[in-house]
Amino acid sequence: MVKIGDRVTTFRDMSKEGTVIELKQNPVKTWMIGGAMSPELIAVVKLDKNEELVEYRCSDLMRLD
Repeated sequence: MVKIGDRVTTFRDMSKEGTVIELKQNPVKTWMIGGAMSPELIAVVKLDKNEELVEYRCSDLMRLD
C-alpha cells in the first residue's frame, strides 16, 4: 500500500521517481453482478527531475526503499 510521503516509481517507466504528496479516490461508474465496484485510488506524485505533479493509479506504483 502506498502512503503519503513514500518514495515511488512506476512499473512502466522506472526513470520516473518521486514522492507521493496526496491520495485521492476516483469514483468508478462500473457495475458488476454483485453491485458497484470500489473507488479507484489515485496518487499525486511530485517527480524528482522537474518537480512536476502527476497522477498515477496506486496499482501502477511501487515503493522505493
